[in-house]
Amino acid sequence: MSDPSSTPPSSRPPDQGPPPDPGPPPSVGRVALLTGGLLLVVAGVAVLAYALASAAGLVGGEDDPTMADAPTTAAGSGPRTVAYRLEPAGDRPVTVRLEVAADPAARARGLMDRTEVPEGTGMVFLYPRDVAEAYWMKNTLVPLSIAFVAADGRVVSVAEMTPCTADPCPSYPPAGAYRYAVELPAGAFAAAGVGEGDKVVPTDPAALPEAV
Repeated sequence: MSDPSSTPPSSRPPDQGPPPDPGPPPSVGRVALLTGGLLLVVAGVAVLAYALASAAGLVGGEDDPTMADAPTTAAGSGPRTVAYRLEPAGDRPVTVRLEVAADPAARARGLMDRTEVPEGTGMVFLYPRDVAEAYWMKNTLVPLSIAFVAADGRVVSVAEMTPCTADPCPSYPPAGAYRYAVELPAGAFAAAGVGEGDKVVPTDPAALPEAV
């Protein structure tokens, strides 16, 4: 802003009356209308930006129900797990959470080199067809209990297996053909009252991957 003392005198010729009236200021209603329109535009842009960010997965969290149901197979989430139910005849069922081994590499690796298998957890070995393979405990560090299970969920046989770090390791054959095998911490099947003829079944068969 310039210094008022240096403002030059008016160049308006004398004796021509007061300067013309610039007219009334903009009406209050017009200003309000323009302001409201501007706010609507800003709000629309914000909503559009949020929608685009949601679609890209940049917003949302644990309180977002679509995020809460994210599958356990997402990158960095750890091994895939499924729930199985141990169903002893005439007794209460027990639910356990099992890692899934559904391909040859995962079945061969099993629970090798684990320093612990917490209670209520273990592994299920899925096969694409009935098999009669025996199991062993090579490089397995904790004792395990195994149930060989037919396609209908009926337990074919149960065995207790002890760790083995040197060849030759003993093998644990099933009593007959089976479709999947379940390994739990030692004594878990006996503690649940599950033996030959009882059931070990997935709570949600549709959640299981296809075995190869």
